[in-house]
Amino acid sequence: MEFKWQDNYYTLRKYNLTYDDLKKIIKKVYKRHPLEDWTYLRHPSNGQTWLYLNMEFVEYLEEVYFNKNGYYLDLEITFFEKQILRLEKEFNLKHSEFHYKDVSLYDLRKYFGKSKNVIGVATHRMQQHFSYPLKYIKDGKVYVKAEGVKWLNEKYFRKSYLEELENYKLALQKAKKIKHNN
Repeated sequence: MEFKWQDNYYTLRKYNLTYDDLKKIIKKVYKRHPLEDWTYLRHPSNGQTWLYLNMEFVEYLEEVYFNKNGYYLDLEITFFEKQILRLEKEFNLKHSEFHYKDVSLYDLRKYFGKSKNVIGVATHRMQQHFSYPLKYIKDGKVYVKAEGVKWLNEKYFRKSYLEELENYKLALQKAKKIKHNN
């Protein structure tokens, strides 16, 4: 199954946009998701340029960009999780969860690319969220249990989680293209 494309005319009409408005939206969205392949420009021999939008992009506009009923990051995470579930169902794959392991506070700084203070605040807030301890000491280092690392990734440092979701979705789409071409 290939990507489904739609002429931008229908999207312009549906959302009452001008072509310039749509170009600005596309530019903003590509700034946030540079790896996505959501638009296609066709240059026929008559000198005109036709812009086609991937139906996934049209869904993104509907569910995330024009949706004012939630925080954009939460909406994007929900959108990408839905797309992953759709692709896994299409491939008859078992839904795969991200696997986490116990990580030291020092390694958490590298994992999230954050400073010592930011990790300290994040783990403090994580601990307030749970009624039982998620930190422990092993070999003189402070470790965070896998459950805590999952919470930090999915609830606190959501941009990194969104990036992981997007990369996983793109890997599934790449596998889909390879399967389709064979």
